[in-house]
Amino acid sequence: MISTAEIKEKGIVGAGGAGFPCYVKLTSEAEILIVNAAECEPLLHKDVEILLHKTDLFVQGLLYAAELARAKKIIIGVKEKHAKVIEHLTKTIPDTITIFPLRDFYPAGDEINLIFETTGRVVQPGELPITQNVIVQNVETLYNIAKSGPVVSKLLTVGGEVENPVSIDVPLGVSFREVLQFAKPTLSVYEVVVGGPMMGRLTDNLDEPVTKTTGGLIVLPPDHVLVTKMKTGAVETKVNRIGKSSCDQCTFCSELCPRALLGHPVRPHLAMRNLLFSNGEVDPDSSAAHTLYCCECNLCTIVACPEGLYPSQACINSKRKIIQKKIQFQGDKKAVAHPLIAYRRTPTKRVKERLDLLQFVDNGPLVEFTTAANRYEIRLQQHIGAPAEPVVKQGQQVSKGEKIATVADKLGAEIHSSVDGVIVEINQKAIVVERQEIS
Repeated sequence: MISTAEIKEKGIVGAGGAGFPCYVKLTSEAEILIVNAAECEPLLHKDVEILLHKTDLFVQGLLYAAELARAKKIIIGVKEKHAKVIEHLTKTIPDTITIFPLRDFYPAGDEINLIFETTGRVVQPGELPITQNVIVQNVETLYNIAKSGPVVSKLLTVGGEVENPVSIDVPLGVSFREVLQFAKPTLSVYEVVVGGPMMGRLTDNLDEPVTKTTGGLIVLPPDHVLVTKMKTGAVETKVNRIGKSSCDQCTFCSELCPRALLGHPVRPHLAMRNLLFSNGEVDPDSSAAHTLYCCECNLCTIVACPEGLYPSQACINSKRKIIQKKIQFQGDKKAVAHPLIAYRRTPTKRVKERLDLLQFVDNGPLVEFTTAANRYEIRLQQHIGAPAEPVVKQGQQVSKGEKIATVADKLGAEIHSSVDGVIVEINQKAIVVERQEIS
């Protein structure tokens, strides 16, 4: 058995991308523990590889987590299309664990939608799953609980325009450049999406390091529709100008919004309406506070809008300003799922069609990662909460797994060296380790 203190010491965070410290969730008692194995982003599949090839550690971590949370029921939510995974788990996991076959829609992996699909319970707007007596944990997070030693590596998928689409376990702090070199991009000039195609981001710095929340690297041509969409959506003035000139208030964005379908008050078409009555620079007031409940899944931008506008970005930009101004939502927050929710889910295949992703291989075997990299930039903030503070000095030798930064009693996660080496730099963002054999 493992304690929450040991989980904190291991530096385990939500490996699905959120980065919330794992030990905090497990200090809450819950009736149900749900495993988020939906992996709903196109082209990402490292969780499937864990379930197939690291089953024993995953199950052990799951049972530890359930015992700590005193959960009476365990549900694994995995897409029904992964028949091989379901068959494998059925043969290997205890009978006390329920496998829930999820439909293949986006975003099935959003934890609020996952809770509704698996239990029928609706988490109210702005509240945490524990209010419904539920906690949710990611597959890799549970794997890390049982895995020996602290978190010093990250499982991720590399896909798109690469010779070798793979799932690999890489040391924290290794650069994207080294990871991509292993997968061999097939283009001389390309763009890289960090994370999934829907909720990820473009990077212009291939020397950026892998962190505990890096879920994947997707290589795309510079003129790919997703690259164009992301670049335009990142410029608020363009989003505002395009929305102001073209939105006809059809409301499709709100009608297909996954959180609105659960009864949450977010309404993307109202965020777009704010653009219509602005002079280009939108300074939201309390009437825009509904955007606080946007989950930033980008479905409205990528699929719902018939005119190719950016309702999701309008919501996100509004949400950031509402948070800065500390404005609270004053409307009705009682959420009841829409009676047609089951019929308004967006199939993942439709998402892939819209993003021209059907041309790429949507699988990647779990293989051993090798690199000759010597430099590892280990970030001090790879989690929600306070940045970790260094406990080492420049020039100090460290061993793989040795703690190099701590959050002490603050919300956050401990940081450990991913390699044997020497500390060559400490700055506000990271500790840089140069790999060397320790004599």
